[in-house]
Amino acid sequence: MDFELNNPANFAKGFLEKSCENGLGSLSKRDIDVLIFHLLIQDGLYRLPEDIFKACRELKLTEAKVRNLYQEAQIKYKQYDENSAKEKFTKLISASTIEYKNDRFVFAVRDPLLKQYIEEWVASVGGFADTSFNKNIVSMNKEIFERIVDKMCKHDFSGLKNRIPKELDILKKAENKKALLRMFMEELVKSAGKEVGSLSIKELGHALKMWITQSLA
Repeated sequence: MDFELNNPANFAKGFLEKSCENGLGSLSKRDIDVLIFHLLIQDGLYRLPEDIFKACRELKLTEAKVRNLYQEAQIKYKQYDENSAKEKFTKLISASTIEYKNDRFVFAVRDPLLKQYIEEWVASVGGFADTSFNKNIVSMNKEIFERIVDKMCKHDFSGLKNRIPKELDILKKAENKKALLRMFMEELVKSAGKEVGSLSIKELGHALKMWITQSLA
């Protein structure tokens, strides 16, 4: 197939710079494969993880090989920072793919770097995320999930209630940050994996994004 890059000049420049960074010929074949894959993503030819199967077809690789290249490219070239990971995490919550089963939140994470960030957050609060059943599925108990959200939302409660959208009026009853977090988790449990919940997952994801964004300001 003929690849139609969005910016061939940038692709070539990036390839030459990285190939010669430690001396021409210093990269192994695997390093070159990972670099090319990274540059294809950077060019916008593939939007991953959405275009996983498109990449499989066009690059003539198995799904496992594409996912491995994707993971190595993300880890080696750090395609986004932790703040961006937190934003992606809130989008994941908003996408209605999160379920609540047996006192555990279960959700699919097809982005290897985001999964790595999530595992780091879980470890930072003394928890454990189970991925043994499926490496793309993350399962963690409610307490650990709550600790992660609490750690992300460091900002003072003062003034926060006034910024809560009208759709989330029920959360305005909270008297402090701890109560707000508890109410948020209760609503998340009610709504997770259900078309009809106390509040929609999308709205709860929006609230989480707002709190995290305020904490990063």
